[in-house]
Amino acid sequence: MKLVIIGVSGYAKAFIEALFLNKPNEQFEVVGFIYPKSRKSPIPSQLIDNNVPQYDSLDEFYENDDADLVIISSPINLHLEQTITSLRNGSNVLCEKPIAATIQDAREMERVSKETNKFVAVGFQWSFCEPILSLKKDILDGMYGKAISAKTVVEWPRTIRYYNRASWAGKIMDNYGNWVLDSVANNATAHFLHNMLFLLGDDIDKASYPETITAETYRANDIENYDTFAGKIRTKNGVDLLFLASHAVKDSLNPIFEFVFEKGKVTFDFSKDSILYGHKEDGTTKAYGNPFDDEMKKIFTCIKTIRNEDEIPCPIDAAVPQLMVINAVSEEVPITQFPKDVVVSGEIKGETLLYVEGMNEILDKCYEQEKLPSEMGYKWAISQPTINVTNYTKFTSAKNWKK
Repeated sequence: MKLVIIGVSGYAKAFIEALFLNKPNEQFEVVGFIYPKSRKSPIPSQLIDNNVPQYDSLDEFYENDDADLVIISSPINLHLEQTITSLRNGSNVLCEKPIAATIQDAREMERVSKETNKFVAVGFQWSFCEPILSLKKDILDGMYGKAISAKTVVEWPRTIRYYNRASWAGKIMDNYGNWVLDSVANNATAHFLHNMLFLLGDDIDKASYPETITAETYRANDIENYDTFAGKIRTKNGVDLLFLASHAVKDSLNPIFEFVFEKGKVTFDFSKDSILYGHKEDGTTKAYGNPFDDEMKKIFTCIKTIRNEDEIPCPIDAAVPQLMVINAVSEEVPITQFPKDVVVSGEIKGETLLYVEGMNEILDKCYEQEKLPSEMGYKWAISQPTINVTNYTKFTSAKNWKK
């Protein structure tokens, strides 16, 4: 089996390490990597030591070789073109999250996937891991009864260097006029927004679609998009979700979530023991394990699927609901700048960090009381109208966006 990978830095390095670490146990070969020779990022030693050919583009690769699987780990605005090129050249695709910048791009990728009879897996790694999939099977089997609500909070500080690491970081649109919509909810913490929707899907490879969204977006950093997100989502199957995430925090809080069902609840608190638990109404508890374990299982699920030994749990359609939230909020909700008097310039590991004074505690309280910042009465918080996304199929422009 022949694999090619796009990218050499950032998350692509994790893919490369996993491929060569596991290579002795799998019958596959990395036959190329795509990274323009004019760029200056260091090439991982695994590629050099194994004499893996470098190509400037996918087109150049396909002029010289072919692949069963293309692993795409590139900026969001490139996903559409690279996925379609791969599919039309006979390759299956593992595309990193989010699937695309806009919902219409995702649907076009899905259309070509069906046309070519090649799969596109979306790299939300929790959707491939055994703890999440085992829990989802139990939910589908009715172990916990009907879902009522779910909530998640993530507090991950990100320094100014994080936003300066790439030309598209924190951007709404790139320098060439392509939508990017890079934000706290569409990049680092996108997994956890997607996870709530994914676990509530009505089949193992489905996610629940949003019906209404009430969201607030805020910004402390000097970026185009927002670094703090607070939103309530009502799904089409009648479940109320709360998602809270921020990079403008002083201290790190790894994801905490809770699902409430008619016959029990599900909890995960990475700050405690990192184990996903199901609590049944009879008082018994089921431990599912740590969803952060084996984050590269998605690669090997794709390989097994090509061999007809497995199936893709997170195809494009399962990733679209998260993207729908991002698109609708970007289109309808203005970004509120935090007042200067609440923004603090600090330091973390020798790097400059801008954060909102007390934001960790604010999000903790919002999570506990299941409210948005405006509902808690914080002076800088601005309430926003509820968006109905039942028939939302196309992103057109970001709210108040000016290039």
